[in-house]
Amino acid sequence: MRYHRSKSWLILLTALTAAPFVFATEADSALTVVSAVSQTIDKTYVVDGVVEPVKQALITAQTSGQVLEVNFDIDDFVKKGSTLVRLKNIEQKSSLEQVNAQVIEAKAHLKAAHREYNRVKKLRTKRVASAAQLDKAEADLRAAKARVTAAQAQVTQASQQVQYTTIEAPYSGIVIQRHIEPGEIALPGQPIMSGFSMSGLRVVVNVPQSQIEVVRQYKKAQVILESYSKARRFKSQKLTIAPYADAQTHTFKVRVNLPKKAQDVYPGMFTKVAFVIGREQRLMIPTKTVVYRGEVRAVYVVDEAGQVSMRQVRLGRQHGDQIEILAGLEAGEHIATQPVDAAILLKVQRDASTADLRNKRINH
Repeated sequence: MRYHRSKSWLILLTALTAAPFVFATEADSALTVVSAVSQTIDKTYVVDGVVEPVKQALITAQTSGQVLEVNFDIDDFVKKGSTLVRLKNIEQKSSLEQVNAQVIEAKAHLKAAHREYNRVKKLRTKRVASAAQLDKAEADLRAAKARVTAAQAQVTQASQQVQYTTIEAPYSGIVIQRHIEPGEIALPGQPIMSGFSMSGLRVVVNVPQSQIEVVRQYKKAQVILESYSKARRFKSQKLTIAPYADAQTHTFKVRVNLPKKAQDVYPGMFTKVAFVIGREQRLMIPTKTVVYRGEVRAVYVVDEAGQVSMRQVRLGRQHGDQIEILAGLEAGEHIATQPVDAAILLKVQRDASTADLRNKRINH
């Protein structure tokens, strides 16, 4: 919609709508205005939360041995498969050599048992050997096969013990705690390092039982991070609601997954989560139309005659590029979308009004 300059001020040409429209000044500059409209938006319930990694682990020793190397320290970034700690493996390698020898021995016994079984079987066909001798040869063959299988299983176990002396990172991440030093003796189950991965983050919150049913119904939420001058919002990728409540606080733990590309978000940060719990009508205007003067929040209102005035408003929650108006505006009123241009025009109008008053006084 466009306003044109008249000799007095501005004349409205077309019907008002919620879409932006323009009026022109004498200097042929344009000022775009938009109507404050009532919109249906999500009704939300906001709770405090803390960011945590999806993957976090305490790495422990799975065999015993003296620590030879500790390759990473606190705050170091570790790639998947990197060697965190190396243990002395003399005992483990010795055990592996012993069981390898047992496999060789067991296979030799198996070979001899095969030969004996085949010999007795041929003699039995000629009715030279008895049925009992054949049964014994068959039992000895089965026993020899079992010994080979058992020895091979011991080799697998001993090989695993050798591998346990080299402790590797299960995934790429950051070390947050080192629990052992070179020269110490590691025992099975003893903590080695703690760490987490930055590849996946989530926010953990506690929701009261009075709100959990409606949260389950909608399963939609936004994470609000206010650590910067301008609050950032992230749409939840997934909501995981605990199937039980805490017996002391009577709250349900809810995990809200953050997008993988969420930047400048780190574990331990304080945040808020806005859960959708219904729909409601609110008076909305574009966020860019609001001006901030210290503690004052205001907009430039343009009336149907084209007169500009600065009006203080009380703001509510922000929804995308729109913000709620709790007080100060009525639905259908028009506000400037370019506050700087509106301020210039307001000054021009005030100067013109002052000049008119001065002329009237002179004429009188």
